[in-house]
Amino acid sequence: MDNQTIQQKLNTELVGQYSNDEIRAFLFWILPHIQNTQTDKEAELNRIILELKTGKPIQYIFEIAFFGSLELKVTPNTLIPRPETEELCDLINRHFKVQSNNNLLSGQQSMVIHGIDLGTGSGCIPILLLTENPNWKFTAVDISQSAIDVANFNAINQRVSDRFSASVQDVLGSFELPSNIQLLVSNPPYISELERETMSSRVLEFEPQNALFTPNQDPLQFYKKIAELVSSSAIQQLSIWLEINQYYPEAIKSLFIPMGETEILNDLSGNPRFLHCEITKII
Repeated sequence: MDNQTIQQKLNTELVGQYSNDEIRAFLFWILPHIQNTQTDKEAELNRIILELKTGKPIQYIFEIAFFGSLELKVTPNTLIPRPETEELCDLINRHFKVQSNNNLLSGQQSMVIHGIDLGTGSGCIPILLLTENPNWKFTAVDISQSAIDVANFNAINQRVSDRFSASVQDVLGSFELPSNIQLLVSNPPYISELERETMSSRVLEFEPQNALFTPNQDPLQFYKKIAELVSSSAIQQLSIWLEINQYYPEAIKSLFIPMGETEILNDLSGNPRFLHCEITKII
């Protein structure tokens, strides 16, 4: 089965359900897979097409998502990492690179960062940061054991498992922040029920609902909890980086302003997407 035949079959079977651009993007995944498969190539292509017709995201079909320079495992128990979350990692890297350069100029040692990721899912945020910062360590928590299993797999596969630990914990429960962290990151559930009607059925039907929607329909619930955890902790200095709901930037910002210097940053599409807060507690 040659590439042209595969492309023609995809166009014929998927036209009307997917755009031409989407079908061309599928080829990036499907062509090498079909050519390398050791089983019946036509049967394998038909299986993939049937799954695509259900609306299942191709990342779940192949259990692979590309995130920055990484190829990560994803399953229906984890969100598919978004480009905006890559932007968040880039902002964090740039922030600490400036700090590290300032330390070197003043004769201090390079920064050793202990971070925590709340609601880690596939582990995409801490694992990307660990691959780019060899002296960092990360703790990752998620309420889902299945998600933690995926995150641990990815950490091993990306060779950062010696600096990565993950555990099942409910951030909204009796969870407490460890006292030795300097960085807190999170892309928590933040979608309100009012937004459900505007969302793609592919997201609603296939991605984990508990990673999208807050339990009590309050889109600020996790931000309130994170602010509470930080304010009640013994941590003296902390850099907080959050992906936020673009419809509530000022409300989210108001939760963190009392604790430190706080800013809202736009994503590349111009939407208010990230919160950055630098906390220095005075003893």
